[in-house]
Amino acid sequence: MRRIRREMPPEIVQKKDQAIYERLISMEQYRRAKTIVVYVSKELEVDTRRLMEKAWEDGKKVAAPRCVENTRLMNMHLITSMDDLQEGAYGILEPKESLPILEDTKNAVCIVPAFCNDYRGYRVGYGGGYYDRYLSGFQGVKIGVNYSDCVRPRLIGGRYDVPIDVLVTDRYIRRCCMQKCTAAKRRRKGKETSDEKRKG
Repeated sequence: MRRIRREMPPEIVQKKDQAIYERLISMEQYRRAKTIVVYVSKELEVDTRRLMEKAWEDGKKVAAPRCVENTRLMNMHLITSMDDLQEGAYGILEPKESLPILEDTKNAVCIVPAFCNDYRGYRVGYGGGYYDRYLSGFQGVKIGVNYSDCVRPRLIGGRYDVPIDVLVTDRYIRRCCMQKCTAAKRRRKGKETSDEKRKG
C-alpha cells in the first residue's frame, strides 16, 4: 500500500483528496456532528487539513490525537486552529499538551486513517494499536477514509480490532455494518432459541 501511494502522481492524489473531502462534508453524519475528531494528515495519508478548516468554518469543535508518553494510548485534544499544533512523536503534528481533552464523544465523528481497509470495516493501520484502543471507547460515528486503490474485499481482523462504521473513498461511500449486523443476528438467534424453549 505504501508503494501504491508513493507512485501516485501528485495531481491524482490531489484529485482523490478533493473527492474524499467533498463526500465527507456531504454526509449527514458530518452535518449533524458537533465535534470532528480527526488526525492531522502527513505524507502518504488522505489529506484532512481542509476538512479541519471547514469544520471550524461550520462552527464545529475539532479534536486531534496526542500520544500519551510511555504508553500505547492517545488522547484527543480540542484545538481551535493549526497554531495549536506542535511537532511530536515521529515528527507528527499533535496538539499542545495543555489543551483540553475531549471527553464527550456522543455527538462526534472520528475520521480514522489506515493504509488499507476492507468492505467490512476492518483496517490495517500504522502499528501500535493506538486507534483500536481509542475507538473501543468512542461513542460517535467512526468514519474511515482511504483511496479506493487501497481497499480490499477482506482483511484478517485481530481480536481487538475495532471496525469503522462507514468507509469514504474517492469513488464511493460504503456502510460497514458487519459488526452491528452480526450482533443483531446473535440477538435474534438468542430470542428465537428462548421462544422455542418456552414453547417446549
